[in-house]
Amino acid sequence: MRIDYETERAGGVYSERMLRKSQSIWQMPSTPESLKKEETEARLRGVDVTISPESMEYMEKVNERKEAAQKERERLQKEWEMQNPQNPFGRMGTQFSIISNALAEHGFYDNMSDDEVLEIENLLVNITHGMNSVCGTVKVISPDSEQLTSQAAKFELESSTAALRQFSQKYVSGEMQDFFNNLVDQYYEHNSKVLEGYQSSRETSNELLAAIYEKTASNRRAPLSENEKMIQMAGKVKVDEEDEKEAIKEWRKCLKALADGKGEVGEMMGRMSDILKMLASGNSENKQLLNYVEQWNSPAIENARKYWSVLV
Repeated sequence: MRIDYETERAGGVYSERMLRKSQSIWQMPSTPESLKKEETEARLRGVDVTISPESMEYMEKVNERKEAAQKERERLQKEWEMQNPQNPFGRMGTQFSIISNALAEHGFYDNMSDDEVLEIENLLVNITHGMNSVCGTVKVISPDSEQLTSQAAKFELESSTAALRQFSQKYVSGEMQDFFNNLVDQYYEHNSKVLEGYQSSRETSNELLAAIYEKTASNRRAPLSENEKMIQMAGKVKVDEEDEKEAIKEWRKCLKALADGKGEVGEMMGRMSDILKMLASGNSENKQLLNYVEQWNSPAIENARKYWSVLV
């Protein structure tokens, strides 16, 4: 699974810093001293560069468009904040940008270098990646990845919430930690509601195709292909509510072991993957189906492995 960090960091602190730096470069007034220095550097390079008035005008227009886009984002943000005063995750933005900007408002990044901000925000991107693709008011959907299954989404919610709490313990301190822990509670509450009744398009398709295969079985001229048989099996899987509750309970045990330093990342991920596999297969004993759902849900496990390896 490949995460497009530049896209998923949009709206965060690092992107904002880079935008301001690019603006300051184009807006920096030229002094006689700076012009003389530029001329000297150009001669030393052996190249004399002249920017035409038309090019300067074009660059200024590009900068104006960037500023206008930023102002529009700020306007939309304020509108959403007025409509959703109690729920920050109901406002405009990705799950990542809401969390990172909330930290920024409390001064979390104030004394960090650009590289340090980038490192922290990349970690937050990893943690929120699953929920960003499903639950944000602005979703981040990669053309290279598939929608989370309903069961993988529940796993991602449990894992990312526990990871954000671990992030709080490791990186956030003082009164800011109380604020951040409350934000994590809101993250879990909001996403839990969004996931009620959630189903990926592939799950829906499998169910529909399984029903069609069954209804047309007597009229079929050729037997189902191996792929069609697998789709039919997957489409017939029914997950019991009690099994789901038990899976969440077991995931939480594994996640607590990670946070408490009582479990190794690889071992805990293996256990949670097995739990997810059994849940998504409806506790099937069919090896082909088990392999099918394991591969289908593996990106969620691999993403969790990545950020937990940084956190513990």
